[in-house]
Amino acid sequence: MESFTELIHHVSDDSATNQQIAEYLSTHLRDVSFMSSADLAKQTGVSQASITRFCTAMGFAGYGDFVRTLQNVVREEWKAPERTVYLRPSLPEGADPLLLQEIANLEQLPEILESEAVAQLVDLVAKAERVVLAGARISSTLIPYAAYCLGKVRNGIEVATPGSVAWDNFSPTPETLIIGWVFPRYPRVLLEWLEEARKGGVRVAAITDRWMSPAMAWADPALVVPVSNASLFDSYVAPMFLVNYLTRQVAQRIPVVRERLEQLEERDQRLGVYWTRPHH
Repeated sequence: MESFTELIHHVSDDSATNQQIAEYLSTHLRDVSFMSSADLAKQTGVSQASITRFCTAMGFAGYGDFVRTLQNVVREEWKAPERTVYLRPSLPEGADPLLLQEIANLEQLPEILESEAVAQLVDLVAKAERVVLAGARISSTLIPYAAYCLGKVRNGIEVATPGSVAWDNFSPTPETLIIGWVFPRYPRVLLEWLEEARKGGVRVAAITDRWMSPAMAWADPALVVPVSNASLFDSYVAPMFLVNYLTRQVAQRIPVVRERLEQLEERDQRLGVYWTRPHH
């Protein structure tokens, strides 16, 4: 936040208009994180073109790039009632901000998937005797999907969320890998549980949203994948893709995965798990 503020003041020296914008930003950054460029122009008494020029002078591609970065800086301070701003019917600049964020996040995935952190996590999940997926509050809703997918290709997948048996009675073993789902607003109960497990000698990895995440201090590896915040609740399209990708990569490391999937399919067919059109 300090670096962000310093950059604003540096640009303010360029002109009287920029100084006018900077003075408003310096005391209203949190409010601006919810604004469209038209909103900010109205509040500062300048044109939208001036707002765009100010943002590009800061080094951003435009106002959209600026406000997304600002949101990433301040979003852990947002509370649910404040997010009702995203329920308004008029969409900034004629497009859904959540859709634009998700598209931008997906465009980052090729580089993320080639990272060393992803390769490490795939290797750990493929080799660990026991893999515990741990999370709390809204981001833990990703875990059942991850557990279902990974549970199809290997045994030993467990889910630990507050109040579950795996959470309340967790017993650390050297063969265990914990993957923490550490996303804003970063539940304290999750961070404390993961740190306690790590102190007990368990390998703790994390999937988190940015390099400033609290998970970076103790997770190894820590895989950074962006989430979108331009809505009433955070959206997890990129992390959901990552789960699917991770499952595919782990499956490639398991020699008997085809036989395993064939056995599961045979069982499902025998039990009539899936609906089929009746024959007449």
